[in-house]
Formats: sequence, structure tokens, C-alpha cells
Amino acid sequence: MTIWVSYWLLPLLFMFHDFEELVFVPHWLQRNDPNIYGRTLFGGVDRSDILSAGIWEEFCIYIALSAIAYWINYPLLIVAATIPYFLHLIMHIVFSLIKRTYVPGVVTAIVEIPVTIAYLLNLIKLTYSPLWQWIVVIFIMFVFFIGNLKLIHWLMAKVAGKLSA
Repeated sequence: MTIWVSYWLLPLLFMFHDFEELVFVPHWLQRNDPNIYGRTLFGGVDRSDILSAGIWEEFCIYIALSAIAYWINYPLLIVAATIPYFLHLIMHIVFSLIKRTYVPGVVTAIVEIPVTIAYLLNLIKLTYSPLWQWIVVIFIMFVFFIGNLKLIHWLMAKVAGKLSA
């Protein structure tokens, strides 16, 4: 199995990107307005210890999905998990354009977008699932990742509030 069809590439891409966020988000939030259209970037969490807990939780999810996909040989699961991640990378570029400045994660997003496209295209070639499975699995992954993102941002803000009180 080459790296381009390995179920384990997604967690590696995630960590490469999130290390940029982990290193630069706290400093960036202290010096920039994190709000875009009423939303606060990075949940407003300016502590790397709290941010790293959220990143660790997401990384564990990617590892678990990769392990399940590997064990049952189901590339559609990784395709479905990679699509929201790909959109997340695009959002970093959008945020940077809106802010007209560096936003943590934009550098690795620019580097990873072509890699992620190649990864998706190669995984899609291995996916022989019927259309209804594509729709169901992708829908479930989107709902899961959006819900999880909201949950971890809420939890990180709660913990940050408790630790600063």
C-alpha cells in the first residue's frame, strides 16, 4: 500500500496542520481580533495547554477512524473523514483573506490542499461502495465533525474560563 492510499495519512496531515495552530494560535489571539461575522476563530482559546487537549481529542478520532477503516478495509470512511478536513483547510485560506493577514493554519493549509486533493482522488479510486453508502457515510461524517467541533470549542472555552477565574 502506498502512502497515497494509506488510511494513516489523514492523521499525519491533521497533526502537521494542527501543530501550526497549536504553536501560533495563542500568540495570534492575543494580538488580533479573532471575530469574523460574529464567530470567534479557534474558540477564542489563547492557552496552548487547553488548545492541545482539543487537538488531542480530534487526533484520537482520526486515529480511531483510520484503524476502523484499516480493519474493515473501507476506504469510504477515510474519504468521508477527509472531505470535512479538506473544507477546514479551505476555511483557513478564507479566514486569512477576510482578515487580510496571517491566520494560524493558513501556511499548512496552502501546503496540504494539493496533497489532500491527491489523497482523496487516490482513495476514491479504491472505493467501490454504492451511491447510497457514499451519501450516508459522508452525511454522518459531516454531522459528526461539526458536532464534535462545536463540543470541543465549548469545552475548551469552559475550561479556559474556569482556569482563569
